[in-house]
Formats: sequence, C-alpha cells, structure tokens
Amino acid sequence: MKKNCTKRQWKKCILGMLLMLSSMLMACTTGTSQEVTTSQEATESETVSNETETTEAWSIDNLKKQVETAIEAHKQFKAEVKSKEAAKDAIRQYGVKQRELYDNPDVEAIELEMEQTFGLLAVNLGEIEEQTAKDIRDAFSYVYDKYPWIQDSLTNISLCNFESAKSTYVAVTQSREFMMKDAGEYPYVVKYEIILNAAKFMNREQLIKDCDILVASGQRCENTNITSIVVHELGHQLTNVYAMKEFGLTDAYYITEENAEAYSRYVTNQLKTNQIIEQSILESAYVLWQSEYQQSGSEEDFRGSISGYAKGVQEDGGISYGETIAEAIADIYLNSDNAADASKAIESVLTEKMKD
Repeated sequence: MKKNCTKRQWKKCILGMLLMLSSMLMACTTGTSQEVTTSQEATESETVSNETETTEAWSIDNLKKQVETAIEAHKQFKAEVKSKEAAKDAIRQYGVKQRELYDNPDVEAIELEMEQTFGLLAVNLGEIEEQTAKDIRDAFSYVYDKYPWIQDSLTNISLCNFESAKSTYVAVTQSREFMMKDAGEYPYVVKYEIILNAAKFMNREQLIKDCDILVASGQRCENTNITSIVVHELGHQLTNVYAMKEFGLTDAYYITEENAEAYSRYVTNQLKTNQIIEQSILESAYVLWQSEYQQSGSEEDFRGSISGYAKGVQEDGGISYGETIAEAIADIYLNSDNAADASKAIESVLTEKMKD
C-alpha cells in the first residue's frame, strides 16, 4: 500500500533536499576556486622563474660597463700660433676648458699638483676615483725622480673614450698634431701625451682584476698594478726623449721650418715597422745580458724573459721593440733587484745613452 505524507513530513523532506543541494554547490564552488588559485600560483611561479633566468643580478659593476668620459682629448683645431709660448698656452687653455666638463674636486686637486710638479701643460683625469688618480701620480713621481731627463718632454695626460678598434687598449703614449693654420703649413703645435682608456680607468675594480689576469697569464710582469701600467707608458716616453736627442729635435711641441726635418725623422721612427732607436737600444742590451749577466738564449728569449708582452709581437707578425723597453722599465719599478736581468740590461743601456 502506498502511504500518504502529512504536510509536516513534506516540509521536512523538502528542507532535507535543499540542504543536500546547498552542500553539493558549496563543494563544487570550493573545488573550482582551489583550481583557479593553483593555476594562478603556477603562472606566477613560471614568471618568476623566467625572470630569474633572463634578468642579471644587480651590482655596482653593472653601472660601469658602458662608462664614458666627458673629456674630448682628440680634438684638433685650425688656428695660427705665432710663438712657442702661445703654443704652450694653447695646450694649457684647452686642458682648462676640458676640466669644466666634469666636477671631481679631489681629483682636480691632484691634476693641478701634477701640472706644477712635473711641468705638464694639461692633466685631465676626469671622472676617475681619487685613489686611481693617486696611483697615476705615484707613477709620475717614480719616473720623474729616477729618470730626470723626462722632465718637460710630455705635455699632456688625459682620460679619453677609445674607438672600438682600440677598446681593449689600456693606455697609449703618442704625439699628435693639435693646432695649425692649414695642413702642411708651419708653424704648428704638437702634443706629446699619455691617453688613458676611460672604460678601463673609470672602473677601478675591474682594472685591478685585469692586472691580476695579465700577470697570471704571463703577459705582464709580476705584481703589475695600476701604477705600473702608467710607468710602462712613461717608459715609452723615456725612449721618445732619447729619440728626440738622437734626431736633434728641440722645442718639439712647436714645429717650424727649423725643426721640421728632425720632427719628421722622429715621427718616422715611431712607426712600428721602423723603431731604429728602440732596436739599437735592445741590440746593446742583448749583448750586455749575455756578457755581464751571463745569460744565453735568442733575442726572443731575451725579450720574453721580462714578460709575454715584452716580446713585442704584433698582430701582423712584426716586433714592437718599444714595448720591450717600456715593459722593462715597469719591471724595474715593480720588482727592483728581483727584476729580470734583461730589464736591468735595458735600463742600464738606456741610462748610459742619455748620459752621452
């Protein structure tokens, strides 16, 4: 028999069904919400993971990778300069104008000190750290005290942005025509300068690391540091002074008809394919290395006993004898009595030649 339900029983039955449906809906909603949250968390996790793979960790070194100086060291000017003093003043005043391009009071004080102490017409170290400027000053103090004949031969030292072809260079020593009325006309003004690569010298920490790497690879002398890099460049200038003496070049910053031929011979000697002066120094030093220091070996062994860089081998296969001499001067500075016998022989010959 079929039993009929009362009104109260129907209400209980309907209420139960509603409670059961509500419970089912809650379970479905909660499950969907959990799945969405899980999916969002996975997406966020993937994003973080991707960022970790492609984004470089921040450090102060990141800010120094594209460093540039405001200094414009390579500019040349068209103007007539009528006297030696006017030539010096032109170089000096351009240095003053360059100093206006940067604000580095502690370094500027060192620049002015170097100009006064070493007879330099313009020192523009720009935006480098004060300690790096002190390292550079120390190089000048050492060389100008030990080899006084260098005095008044160098006109400038400056920070500069190197072109891409020379971006790996740390520094160069060079002569460069600075001011003339017209090409080929006398008189004209010449700078004799050390140019420091801004990308290297404005990043002190990396430059120190680079020195350590060069020593470890055998390319540079033991204990190479920032000061010795500048001593190396001044070693080039020591040889340049001897070359000026040999060619009879005086008042080298102001070229007239009177000293033009001597200047031309000097410039020709600077070409790496020539370097007659540097080669003559090394020939005498090689003999001394064998006789006085009782060493044996080829000329390449002689050069290589200082450092890999002192071998002077160039990309075209030629030999830059000037690099051997400059590296020998740096070796003497760094290692004194423990320097290579070849370095001692080279320094001895160069010093004697300047006395003649």
